[in-house]
Amino acid sequence: MRDLRIAVLWILAAALSAGQEASIDTPPQDRNLSALTGVADPLAAAMDEVDRLLEEMEATPSAARKAELATRIEAERERVRQLRGNFREIVGGSESAGYVETEEVERTLQDQFSDLLDPLVGALREPTAKLREMEETRKDLAVWEDRFRKAERVIERIDDLLGRSEDARVQSELRSTRRLWEGRRSDAVGQVEVLRLQIDEREATTPSFWESISGGFRDFWRTRGLNLLLAVVIGVAAYLLVKKAYALLRRTNPVLRNDKHLVSRASAILSLAAAVIAAVVAVMMVFYVRGDWLLLTLMIVLLIATAWAGKTALPPYIEQIRMLLNIGSVREGERILYRELPWEVTKLGFYTIFTNPALDGGRLRVPLKDVMGMISRQPDAKEPWFPTQDDDWAVLADGTYGKVIRQTPEQVVMLKLGGSLKTYPTAEFLEQMPENLSHGFRVTSVFGIDYAYQEKATGAVVEIFISALTTAMVGEFGREAVRSVKVEFSAANSSSLDYTVLADFSGDLGHRFKFIERMIQRVCVDVCNEQGWVIPFTQITVNRAAEG
Repeated sequence: MRDLRIAVLWILAAALSAGQEASIDTPPQDRNLSALTGVADPLAAAMDEVDRLLEEMEATPSAARKAELATRIEAERERVRQLRGNFREIVGGSESAGYVETEEVERTLQDQFSDLLDPLVGALREPTAKLREMEETRKDLAVWEDRFRKAERVIERIDDLLGRSEDARVQSELRSTRRLWEGRRSDAVGQVEVLRLQIDEREATTPSFWESISGGFRDFWRTRGLNLLLAVVIGVAAYLLVKKAYALLRRTNPVLRNDKHLVSRASAILSLAAAVIAAVVAVMMVFYVRGDWLLLTLMIVLLIATAWAGKTALPPYIEQIRMLLNIGSVREGERILYRELPWEVTKLGFYTIFTNPALDGGRLRVPLKDVMGMISRQPDAKEPWFPTQDDDWAVLADGTYGKVIRQTPEQVVMLKLGGSLKTYPTAEFLEQMPENLSHGFRVTSVFGIDYAYQEKATGAVVEIFISALTTAMVGEFGREAVRSVKVEFSAANSSSLDYTVLADFSGDLGHRFKFIERMIQRVCVDVCNEQGWVIPFTQITVNRAAEG
C-alpha cells in the first residue's frame, strides 16, 4: 500500500509540474521534484503509521492502551495534514497564498475605522513588504534547519543506544522514539525544502533596487501623481471661481465695496471660507472619482486632525475674526504703539499694515496674530508721529547736537558739526527726549558782574546788556531770525551779581545753536570792557585754625 501511495504522489507531482512549465515564475523542474520527494516520503510514512496504529488499536483489548493509541493517531493525522499542506504549497508555489480561505467574522466600529486607514498603512508598508517577507522566511528557515540538526543528533544518539542495549523492552521504546524523531526530521526536511523554494522564487522574481525605485516613480506619476495633479488644478480652479464670483458681486453692490462697512468685511471673510470649502470638496471629489483611496484617506485624516485641533485653536481665531471685522481692540485709522513707536493702522487683514508718515520706509506688514492683544486709540489731529523729520536740528538729553539726516523704523542717523555721524536705534533715540530746534528755539546763558555795581544792577546794567545783545544778534543774523532778546537779573551769588540772557530765534538758525551760546558770552564780556565793569571770579577763603 505504501508503494502505491508514493506512486500516486509522484504522478500528481509530475502532472502539476508539467502543467506549470509555461509559467515564467516556476523554478526548475528538478528542484520541484526534489522538494516534492522530500515531502512525499514522510507523507506516505505518516499515512502508513496511521493505518498501523488503527489496526493495533482494533486488536488491543486494553482501554488505557486504546486511549494512548488514539492520542498518537490524532498526532499522526495532524502531521499528515501538515505534510499534505506542504506538498500542495510546493506545487502551488507563491500563487497558492492568494487562495487561502478565510472565515467571515462580524466587524465592529473599530474594525471599520481600521479599514479606513488600511490604504494609508498599506502604502507605508508596501515599499518594505517584500524585504520583510524575505527576512521572515529566512528566520523560519534558520529555525527549521536548527530543528533538523537537533533531530539528526537525537537519532544518532538512539542508534548508538540501540547498538549497546540488549533489553527487548528498551529496544522497543527506543525504536518507537526513533520513529517519532524520524517523523520530526522528515517534517523539518519538508519545511526546509518549502522555505528554500520560497526564498528562491522570491529572489528570482524580486527586481533590483534601481528597478524598484524607477518603477515606483513611474507608477506614482502614472497613478497617484496624476491624481494629485488633477486635484490641485481642480481645487485651485474651484477656489478662484468662488473668489471671482464674489469679486463680480462686490462690483455690483456698493455696500460690499465699502471696506469700512461691517457687511463688507463679513462678506469678505465668508467668501474666503466658501472658497476654501469649495477647493477641499473639489479635491476630495477628484480622489473619489479616480478611486484613489490612499489620497482620499489622507485628506479625511487631515480634515479630522484639523477639526480636532480646532477645539483649542478656535477661540483665538474667533478674536481674529472680530479683528478682521474691525470691531476688535485694534481698528483701522487709529493710532497704536508697536515696538515702542507710534503707528497708524492703515489696513486690517491677515497681514495688517502699519504706517508712520514721519519715518523713511515707515510701512510695516504685521501678521494678524501679532496684533492680537494690542489696543489702538483715536489720534489727535495735532499729534506728531515723530519728534523730528529729515534735516531737522536737534539736541538730545546726552548732549548730542546735530542734524537728523535719516530716520527709519530701525535707526536714526545724526550729522554732527564737523561731519561725524552718530546712529541711534529709533526707540533709544526717543528715550533721549530730542529737542527739535528747527521750529524755533531759545538760548539761555548766565553772566555775572562784580558787587561794586550793585546800585544800578537791576536798572541801567540790564538795559545796557539788552541793547548790546540785540544789536549784535540782529547784525549777525537779521531781524527776522531774532525773535526776542531778554536780560533778567537772576541771583545775587556769593561773589557776583548774575544775569540770565534769554534769546529766542527762528528754526533757520538751528545749525548756529552752539555758536549763539558762545556769542552771548562774548558780547557780555565786550560790554563789561566798554563800561569798565569788573568780572568777578569765585573766591575761596581758607580759615586757619588757631594753634592751641
